[in-house]
Amino acid sequence: MSAEQRLQLANDPLNLMAADGPTNQQKSDSSADAWLPPNKAFRCEYVSRQTAVKVKYKLWMTQPEHDAIANILAACK
Repeated sequence: MSAEQRLQLANDPLNLMAADGPTNQQKSDSSADAWLPPNKAFRCEYVSRQTAVKVKYKLWMTQPEHDAIANILAACK
């Protein structure tokens, strides 16, 4: 990913979410297989946005991350 693409990703409103300090620290750089928002009602939106960002920027995901996202999205229907 080029420096310009990283800058776009870092400033993309789709990729930006407001969070309190402790929650932001808990998440750190964890993917969906290692961390999900404590507010279960927000998890569908969270993983939907995370997936949209990955598609938009052609980012990869591990199989465990894929499986975690698929499980969350399947429960959103």
